[in-house]
Amino acid sequence: MNKLSKIDSTFGTVLRKKRLTKKLTQEALSIESSLSRAYISELEMGHKDPSLFTMFKLATALKIKPSTMIDEVERQI
Repeated sequence: MNKLSKIDSTFGTVLRKKRLTKKLTQEALSIESSLSRAYISELEMGHKDPSLFTMFKLATALKIKPSTMIDEVERQI
């Protein structure tokens, strides 16, 4: 498996870790980010590919910089 094919699953893992670190449920993150809980679940499972806009919404809800999430994904792939 090449690095690019791992991006979605790695992003999902990073998102879940950041959400749990902030002690948020998927429902709470959904409310904070104005994204559906089902969509957040799909992202965390690596089934969806987040847009740049979505990454900013998630980062804002998690009170982190979007680059923090991207840096962690880069380190893991």
